[in-house]
Amino acid sequence: MALFSIFLGATGQFLFRVGMLQYGRVTAQNIWRQLFSIIFTPAIFVGFMCFGMSSILWLVVISKWELSYAYPMVALGYVIAIFYGAAFLDEGINLPKLLGCILILTGISILGLFGHAKNF
Repeated sequence: MALFSIFLGATGQFLFRVGMLQYGRVTAQNIWRQLFSIIFTPAIFVGFMCFGMSSILWLVVISKWELSYAYPMVALGYVIAIFYGAAFLDEGINLPKLLGCILILTGISILGLFGHAKNF
């Protein structure tokens, strides 16, 4: 359930980016005048739906898991976003991104192995 929630959240971010590439650049001065048309850009609208579903699923997760165990798992969304960017948006993967992904995956693995251990 947690992984699906995280996947939906990262998918929402990906769709936001796709939608904004379709919509075009927005400045801080004019975003409020354009907000309605931005939200109803199809990819952005679906991105909000993904976020909504992700949030509902996340409520189930944190009803069962300690927040200090569950929330760090959200960092997996960064790894998924880097994959989306590289696979679908022609964004490069450089050494800092790769090292960051390795650190995130290492941290999540440590939590998975020892996260439910007794406190010190």
